Amino acid sequence: MRHQIDRNIQLLEFPGFHYANCNCLLLEDDIRCLIETGVHESELADLQSKPPQLIVNSHGHGDHCRYTYAFPAARVLMHPADRSIVESAEGYLNEFNFDSLLTPEWSELFLQAMCYRPIPAFEEIEDGQEICTGNITFQVLHMPGHCAGHCCFFFPEQGFIFTSDIEFSEFGPWYGMVHSSVGDQLQSLDRLAAIGADYYISGHGTPFIKDSDGKRLRAYRTTVLDRQRRVAKLLYSGHSTLEDIARELPIYRRLPRPEPIFWAYELMMVLNHLRFMEEQGYAGHDGDIWYPTKTGIGAAKLSL
Repeated sequence: MRHQIDRNIQLLEFPGFHYANCNCLLLEDDIRCLIETGVHESELADLQSKPPQLIVNSHGHGDHCRYTYAFPAARVLMHPADRSIVESAEGYLNEFNFDSLLTPEWSELFLQAMCYRPIPAFEEIEDGQEICTGNITFQVLHMPGHCAGHCCFFFPEQGFIFTSDIEFSEFGPWYGMVHSSVGDQLQSLDRLAAIGADYYISGHGTPFIKDSDGKRLRAYRTTVLDRQRRVAKLLYSGHSTLEDIARELPIYRRLPRPEPIFWAYELMMVLNHLRFMEEQGYAGHDGDIWYPTKTGIGAAKLSL
């Protein structure tokens, strides 16, 4: 489904959520540019008949880079922090920690579900960089947390930010990789709120988000803090290993299917919450054993 959102900009919407697809932007300008390549397969033939000269991937996840390989003549831009996950399947699995959390059979099924294809080379982008396609100029906003290289794109003349995987879902932010960060995620959400765009375009689900009073962004942020409190409560009530805490499902509450994949996500997101608590001085660990570092107070008193 296509939406004309400006004279030279179309949104290529992928309805709902799907492992290997996302909402994308097509800039039909002096330089034909595609932001994200996780389009519906029905769009592919049309795009290949008049291929983009420039591809900008917000980050290295398979649903955002699905068809990057299909445009070999295009310049590809991406943040360098995601280089390891796009260069090889091994690097992709390592960053999810699936090499230790999943069997080889599940890892292979995961790669197939994500339609993973390596991107052997790309040009690096950085925070604050402006990209001009002729009549359109947009700005790179490095917004890590979801993953190390995650970026949003600000279109100041058009008044919107393409937020990629800051997608305002009811579930809340996802940060289940080795170099994901709860602290970075919170800072990125605060930065997004401070910009004050007229509206947002999400990489998944309902694409157009108006949030003039900031209510939706605050609710999205609050899910992170609610998870943090649940993890803290479990740690401060005697759960001392990652697995013990994760078994209580403080993130997903109920594991979706396929459970082995989402159990791995649960473990990694709990671990990133424990790391955040350690950064704040509320937790420490000795090998696999985690422990509270603030004695004499309960988890409810922690300033999270």
